[in-house]
Formats: sequence, structure tokens, C-alpha cells
Amino acid sequence: MKKTLLKDVATLLEDLGISKGDHVLIHADLRIFGRLEGGGHGLVDVFRHRVGEEGLLVTPSFTFTFPDAFHLQKTSSSIGALTTLFSREKSVERVPDGMTSYYLIGNSASEFIEQWDHSSYGEGSIVGQLNRSGGKILQLGTDILSLVHYVEQTVGVPYRKLQRFSGVVHTESESFASFTDFYARTSDVKKMIPDPIREAYFSQCDTQLSFNSRPCRLFNVAAFVDFAAPRLAANRMALIEE
Repeated sequence: MKKTLLKDVATLLEDLGISKGDHVLIHADLRIFGRLEGGGHGLVDVFRHRVGEEGLLVTPSFTFTFPDAFHLQKTSSSIGALTTLFSREKSVERVPDGMTSYYLIGNSASEFIEQWDHSSYGEGSIVGQLNRSGGKILQLGTDILSLVHYVEQTVGVPYRKLQRFSGVVHTESESFASFTDFYARTSDVKKMIPDPIREAYFSQCDTQLSFNSRPCRLFNVAAFVDFAAPRLAANRMALIEE
């Protein structure tokens, strides 16, 4: 198994074009790095150094817990090793969302959380706010892209509908009732990953590199939405296998 040094990751982020002040939503399969120096300890610091104090790092910490109780600090994410690394950071903040929570690190983290509108993929969701703030998507060794669901809700697709999931959120200091409006799948359909719209966008993505034979990409949230939304509107079943 190949070993990756943290300085190699720093070089990769620089080559992809991540800059100071960037707002970056990260999707990562850490297996791309093989044996990562320090077992991943220090990886988040590499990301933080790249975007600086004015930047924002975001990663999904989805749990789909509601209607069961959701604990902001203790309920573990159901996706990815990167979320575990984020959860250990002292400066991390988490969206109090019992369905599709996110971890955020950066000076504007609290502002994003305060403006969250209790939706997973609405205009006030985390991805909706990133769309307005000039946010970027970083993919490391994966084609996963939660932004696709934001496009689905924006356009409106026949196999999903907005459903409200309610539950109790616990923190270290309080408990309160909450809810999330989630654009849930309503029919037994199988999505294509990657789907043809995603593949078409990736094929023309300017900032795309290979690391250990795995794809790495950086692209603008709004650019993807502008590309994908009219194509999905033209065929609202474009993401579904026949």
C-alpha cells in the first residue's frame, strides 16, 4: 500500500487551486491516500492552512436519525472517515440537524448554522448557502456529490417529495424539539452514480487531477448548478436507471 505524506496532500490542494478564503465542501474517500502519514492526524490542519482563517471547510455528517433523538456532539456520522477526523477538531461546529447534518470549521461557520432553514437541500440549507457564497466542491477519490440532491429539489423530480422529519436534539447544555424538511425518495427507483449529467460535467471540468490513479476535482457550486439544473429540467428522470 502506498504511503502519502501530509505535504503531498498540501501539494495536491495547491495544484487543484484551493485558495485563502475559499468555502469548500469536501467529499473524500481517504483510501486514495493509502497509508496516510499519522493515520490521518493533522489532515484537517492541512485543509485549514490552505483556506486560511477566513475560509470555510464543510463536510457531511449525515445520520438520518429522526424521529429518534439526535445528539449534536455524540451521534456519529454514518458516512466516511473524514467526518470522524472533523468531529475530533476543537474548533468544529455542527449543524443541529437530525437528518443531514454537516461539520463546519472556519470563522463563518456559526453564521452558516444560524442561517440554516431546517432544510436538507433548500435555499437556506448548507449547500444552498454555499451556492450563494461562491462555495466550491472538492472531491478526493470519489464521485459522490450531495449537491445533486439540491439540484433535484430546485428543479423538482417525480420520484421525490418534501417530507418533514421531527425529533429531539440534545446538546451538552440543552435539549429541544426540532425538524428537518428532507427531499425524500418516494418510489423504488435506482439512481445512477455517476449519472449522465454528473459525468458530462466532470468530463469538461477544468480543475481535475489524478492522485494514485484516483480522480480529484475542484469546481464551483454555482457552476455545477447552472450546468445541471436545465439538463435535469429537460428530463426529470435523467438521474434514474430505466
